[in-house]
Amino acid sequence: MKLRTPKDHLATIGLAVSVMLITAAAIDVAKAEAITKPERDIAVINIPQPREGNLLMLRGVAGKGTAAFRINSTCRTMPVRFVAGDFSGEQVDVGRTGSIRIVITNPEVMRDLMAGRDLVSDMVRVSSDATDRAADLYLAQGLSADTGFVINPGRNLFADVLGARNTDVDCASLSTTLP
Repeated sequence: MKLRTPKDHLATIGLAVSVMLITAAAIDVAKAEAITKPERDIAVINIPQPREGNLLMLRGVAGKGTAAFRINSTCRTMPVRFVAGDFSGEQVDVGRTGSIRIVITNPEVMRDLMAGRDLVSDMVRVSSDATDRAADLYLAQGLSADTGFVINPGRNLFADVLGARNTDVDCASLSTTLP
């Protein structure tokens, strides 16, 4: 194609500028999507000092701890009570590891716990494998997947009646707690 007149040059320059602007806009959109991608929803329950006990053939552990939540890029914490055990008469795993850490990956389970509902291991899919996508939660430390447990929101009986309180916190303050 021969360019003979200034109009021909302007049309070619205009086409080239349009292609460059469209390319630059597409790159900016891709960068913006990568930057604003929200972090996944997650909750971590830490029971730092559970206590072991037994009653007849029931062996178990109980303790108080904290649940830390990141839902829709908003972070909250709430106190929780924890009890685990079985009737088999075997030792519960906590004696070896000390603290208990449970990671909840299912947003519905997180929302139920924040709403004040008990989390019962028989009602959710539990795994010891962090890569198990089918599990609602995984046991990161302190328990095996076959140990039954209940997590109860709140610190005491009043929380059962009045509802457990959760506290909004800065997500940066939970950077060591939440994965």
